[in-house]
Amino acid sequence: MEYREWRVDLPWTDFKMYAEPLEVVLRFYKTHLQRDMQDGKLKGDAWFFVRGFLVSSIQSFAAICALVSEKRPKPLVLQAQILNRALLETLGNLLALLEDPEPRFTTLMREAFKGNMIELAKLKRLYGEDKTWTEYLTRREEGTTIWAAQGGFTPGEVAKPENIKDFWPTPGIMLYGSKRLGIAPMLSGERKAVFQEIYETHYSGLSEQAHQRMAAIGLATLVDEPSQQWNPGHAESHTVSTAMLFLACMLSEIEGAGGYERHAKLRELWTYLREIDGEAKELWTLRYERL
Repeated sequence: MEYREWRVDLPWTDFKMYAEPLEVVLRFYKTHLQRDMQDGKLKGDAWFFVRGFLVSSIQSFAAICALVSEKRPKPLVLQAQILNRALLETLGNLLALLEDPEPRFTTLMREAFKGNMIELAKLKRLYGEDKTWTEYLTRREEGTTIWAAQGGFTPGEVAKPENIKDFWPTPGIMLYGSKRLGIAPMLSGERKAVFQEIYETHYSGLSEQAHQRMAAIGLATLVDEPSQQWNPGHAESHTVSTAMLFLACMLSEIEGAGGYERHAKLRELWTYLREIDGEAKELWTLRYERL
């Protein structure tokens, strides 16, 4: 396959050049996961979350691109970086789920049921006497009843969902476990190596931005005062390339776990990323060259 020539000397990258291979692969797996789940080619309930993670990530990436678009008066880089943190966590969730699919699907579903029940109880307390909420709350309760039956929840768990102990850990606990909580690391081997590289490179900075610490203030100030930027365009470029790298990892994981043939456009995307991103080269060597 012939790849387009890339000018690596530019201080920023015009990602339109390889938006095409990324979009092709995203559409391919979004469509094929749905079809293959329905046809029974993909076995196990965990694929429900796998496809959900992919759909969520597609939307997050679209939002990132919109936030840093050159059509905006000023790019909203800080807000796009917060979405990159969400993509990082989605990648971690996907890796942990694929490490042990069915038990971890159960954990995710039980945690979701607990949250749903607690939220519903709060809404009923706030709006239970408001007739404009009656239909919504009734429908929500009906759905919860079906969910409880299909999920095998006990009457006690339905009555007191706060007693459900299942919870999905944060990325750091996924990697390193927690002695205090009695949780072992959820990742091993190449999956752990890949996520540890990404976590240790990005998570601290992205979290500082999401929690509105000094990194957030600094980035917002630079965006607000473009004359103070040393490398105009670099922040936008770095934000999009990071998002693309996280997506490439997710797509490769889905491709491998689903037993799909290697998609030529995904290989093309990895080639472009490796040309401009040293981290992409390292992740490719750690796992994705062989997956």
